[in-house]
Amino acid sequence: MKRWRVALLILAAALAAGAAYTAVWLRRGFSARDNPSWIEAVAAQVARSLAIPATYRMKNPYSPTPENLRESEEHFADHCASCHANDGGGDTLFGKGLYPKPPDMRGAETQNKSDGELYYVIENGVRMSGMPAFGQNSGTTDAETWKLVLFIRHLPEISREELEEMKKMNPKTDADRAEEQQEEEFLNGGEAPKAPAVEHHH
Repeated sequence: MKRWRVALLILAAALAAGAAYTAVWLRRGFSARDNPSWIEAVAAQVARSLAIPATYRMKNPYSPTPENLRESEEHFADHCASCHANDGGGDTLFGKGLYPKPPDMRGAETQNKSDGELYYVIENGVRMSGMPAFGQNSGTTDAETWKLVLFIRHLPEISREELEEMKKMNPKTDADRAEEQQEEEFLNGGEAPKAPAVEHHH
């Protein structure tokens, strides 16, 4: 069979698949509650790849000392964990609500990136995803960004003790703070914490 006929058959198959996918998509909508289809997953992966210049291969100027890892752990717990989770797995209320979902930062998709690529993603964000730019214009210093790269490298081997420590650093709501204060007062000899009021619906 001639090459142009093969090319036409491939093009026709691609168009048919695209039309079928579009019909399904129009029928079910574009909800962030659904898992992305393989086409959307590929599109998101391509968008992530295109977002990072090919020349961004620089090495992290900071070394993974205990002090640097401690700083980055605190920063990650306070700024990143609400979407990515303390362990980098993305299993959070906000992470589950994003579309596409945050990648598991412990896996090859993240860990195989160069230091410079990880830095660039944190600094500039990724379009067509829930990842905003956290560069210097948003209050994050260059040193903090590089140290976050160190912490991301550390995620595959993070300990249970570190994860427990990070829970104390996660952002808290007013209700969380009030509950902690009640518990602290109880431990210091005050009244027992009050149970939250239960609403009755008729």
